[in-house]
Amino acid sequence: MDDLLDGRRQELTHFGEPARFDIRMFPLLTAECPSGVLIDPNTYALRQVVAEIGLQFKRETRYDLGPFDPSNPDYQGVLINSERFSATFPIAAGAAGFSREDDTWWMDWVWVHPYERGTGLFRQAWNEMEQLYGLFHIDGPYSASMSTFLRARQIDPNRLNHPLHDDRRD
Repeated sequence: MDDLLDGRRQELTHFGEPARFDIRMFPLLTAECPSGVLIDPNTYALRQVVAEIGLQFKRETRYDLGPFDPSNPDYQGVLINSERFSATFPIAAGAAGFSREDDTWWMDWVWVHPYERGTGLFRQAWNEMEQLYGLFHIDGPYSASMSTFLRARQIDPNRLNHPLHDDRRD
């Protein structure tokens, strides 16, 4: 039995710290609660939280690289405050990363914690992101749920650089 447990402990170290299957929200003890759902990552520590959430995006989508570098001033990010859980401080339940190409903002990626999906939080965050970044373009590829969201919002196809996921069955 000890050999089995030792083998399992060794296997578990392969998953890294925190474990790949650990899905986190981030309590932001030093930040003020926002008036909406977006939190401005105006410190390096908050930009690191955007990067951490980007790593969760990476794990879920199986991308090769983390999508956000907190030390790169060319990247912008926003944190999305949880509405399901409340405290005297914000709790980051998602994030989005933006970059600028010429005079156009691009949303490079977005990730929302599974507990917050389907609650309307992302819809509210989207409205606030459009207030901040205007009618930004959206980088793809897009998940089935993102494609559904973009179709429902009737997003102009000129804002997309990939075709939407086709979830119709033949």
